[in-house]
Amino acid sequence: MKNREILKNYLNALKIDHEIKTLEDIEKLIRAHLRTLSFSNSRILLKEEMSLDLNSIYENIVIKKRGGYCFEHNKLMYEVLKGLGFNVTHYLARVLNNRDAIPPKTHRFTLLDFDKKRYLVDVGVGHRSPSVPVLFGDKPSMTHLGAEYKIVELEDKTFAMQLTEENGPFMIIKFDLNRCYESDFEMGHFYAHKNPNAVFVNNFVSSIIQDSAIYSLVNNRYFIFYKSSKEEIEIQSSKQLEQIMKNDLNLGFTFEEISFLYENYINKKLN
Repeated sequence: MKNREILKNYLNALKIDHEIKTLEDIEKLIRAHLRTLSFSNSRILLKEEMSLDLNSIYENIVIKKRGGYCFEHNKLMYEVLKGLGFNVTHYLARVLNNRDAIPPKTHRFTLLDFDKKRYLVDVGVGHRSPSVPVLFGDKPSMTHLGAEYKIVELEDKTFAMQLTEENGPFMIIKFDLNRCYESDFEMGHFYAHKNPNAVFVNNFVSSIIQDSAIYSLVNNRYFIFYKSSKEEIEIQSSKQLEQIMKNDLNLGFTFEEISFLYENYINKKLN
């Protein structure tokens, strides 16, 4: 399938039938993506082949509803914005999750230059994905659920995307603006889904960001984040997991696959 066909079908799947020209239009696109297409590493845990070919990404995430992670979601968003005529570039980042560490560059994201301003677009960092383009600089960008994000420059001349929390800024990713190529993404992707010590090889993570709440599954814990409160539920059966994955997370896996995920990545952590 050609890129323009993927773009057309993608917008149809997101129920977007108007032109996308303004920053507000891009925000609506991001929100539609996040509430329709789930973040999930399920296919990594099921040992599926994980091609970064755009057709494969589109088929798995949009058609089959089997989710994806940063290298897939952010490539899809990059190609969509590029196909719509926007000025975008792609880069790699280190996922810190507020740790004092130097992990490998295993996260893909997109930079958007719009109206002489620079924004970060990231639909692939799970339940912390910002539902708006995040402006570089001191002014925070606020999401529809009230979360504040900033892109700040650090002392070592790198940048970080921060989420404002009660206890202070939570540093999600750290990055520089050295040019990246598809071969760089292939290398990071290979590490992230093949290395036996990689986070996504050892943990079960899925999420979706709706208009009223964020739904996030992390191993045996299921969280629902509202604007000013949250719920936490323990997953205790494969049937319960199936209901969450299908009804809440909009994921299309068979019960056999879900049972495998439960037994190997939830039940083992409970015992």
